[in-house]
Amino acid sequence: MLILLAIPVIVAVALVHRLVQAVAPSNLLVRRVRAAQPRWRTGAVLLGLATVLLLTMHVVADAVSAGAPGWLNLVVLVLAWDALKVGWLAVEVTLRWISGIARQFAGRESAITEP
Repeated sequence: MLILLAIPVIVAVALVHRLVQAVAPSNLLVRRVRAAQPRWRTGAVLLGLATVLLLTMHVVADAVSAGAPGWLNLVVLVLAWDALKVGWLAVEVTLRWISGIARQFAGRESAITEP
């Protein structure tokens, strides 16, 4: 009987998860950056965005501790999660860019040494 009650909840959670994956701004950013060619400028911009998210998170957390409504703690959590996600994306893009440069350099070296 408990399973019959849990099935609609599981379906609702799955639908909300799918919706968030499709339209959340940070997920759209991740999808677009991963599809594009990695560049060092992209990594730098993403790192700057992660820094801005962290600073905004800190400001909101300070406001909550100074007496702002408690529901802003959820905003702090979302900002922290997005900052981590964008920061790791910046690292990933930078590593992909370095890897691409290394492959190009290795390809040139092998072309020079082959007769």
